[in-house]
Amino acid sequence: MLDTIGARELGFGDDVPYRAEAWEQVERGVRPEGDDLAEAFFHLARIEERNGARDEHDRFRASSSSLDPLDPPLERLRQRLGLEPPRWGGARFAVALTHDVDTPWKWTRTGLRGAAARAKADVLGGRLASALREARGLAAAPIHKLRGTDPFWSFDRILDDERRCGSSSTFFLMAGHAHELDGPAPESYERLRPRLVASLLERGAEVGLHGSYSAADDLARLASEKERLEELAGPVRGQRYHFLRLDPQRNLAHLEQAGFVYDSTLGFGDAPGFRAGIAHPFHPWDLEREAPRELVEVPLAVMDVTLSEARYLNLSARQGEARLRTLLDWAAANGGGFAVLWHSEQYDSALHPGWGRLYRRFIDGVRERGGVCVQAGTLAEEAHEWLS
Repeated sequence: MLDTIGARELGFGDDVPYRAEAWEQVERGVRPEGDDLAEAFFHLARIEERNGARDEHDRFRASSSSLDPLDPPLERLRQRLGLEPPRWGGARFAVALTHDVDTPWKWTRTGLRGAAARAKADVLGGRLASALREARGLAAAPIHKLRGTDPFWSFDRILDDERRCGSSSTFFLMAGHAHELDGPAPESYERLRPRLVASLLERGAEVGLHGSYSAADDLARLASEKERLEELAGPVRGQRYHFLRLDPQRNLAHLEQAGFVYDSTLGFGDAPGFRAGIAHPFHPWDLEREAPRELVEVPLAVMDVTLSEARYLNLSARQGEARLRTLLDWAAANGGGFAVLWHSEQYDSALHPGWGRLYRRFIDGVRERGGVCVQAGTLAEEAHEWLS
């Protein structure tokens, strides 16, 4: 029964007192009151997601949660118990720098048609600033073609910016396209994937799988995509589902069965913060077995498009920087070990002005506050040692 769970199972050492009524609320799927441990477990095990509302991509949203994503209950409990958060190589907190590679090459035939269509729709819809950005990108397309370059092929620039700060990162690559939301030019991705993997590994980056839209619902597809990527990259330890389509009660088991060591999908698409109420890597709770999984979850604290896209917060780079500073200030005060997601396409300065510079300032901000930037696999490996 859930009321036998103690602080040791949650990584806090000896058991702490609990109220039976609070655990009964957890059993009923109700957020408990008056019991810090029960509340922490309620969020860690994502109890509220069992019957919670979903968006069009079958994702649980921050707007549907009872959780304040930037006030994680397990970290409050850690402080109440007087427990120091883990140190990451002596640093106060650690940030796993990660990049989802949804579209490695922008100016394919499909990409050109898409940009032209978006520019037209923006003009007709009165979105002149957006139309101008699309037009600016289209005007530069012939120059890129002559040079053999592309604004989305930003990987060396990203790695150069990270190396300048003594850091490296994880790139999650797709290895299958079965759904229209997997990307506009699958044949281009298929052709470029070997070159991209070789380039990333040569630069010392980590390569993980970006499980496709359909793979979130299909173990066989997920395993096949992992196998295809491993033919190019060698053993693949980590994964993040496309569109963040993680259901803690449904498809975390698929990741263990496919042989992944860690996942870094668990975050909200519509808000920064900590979806499981914890700011450190952890073993997700298996409600069927009433035990922690072997898989390590590296919590995803924020992704770039949450800040920038109109369907989410629709912030400028300057406004987004204020949100990122809030996250880093919290981490400097409380500790943490979490991931951030910056899509490689965000380095397209014509389409996303200011967001590449913001990523560089973010890395600087981590170091200025006593944090360290690492690869997701490094963070998961260190966490596995102190979680054991």
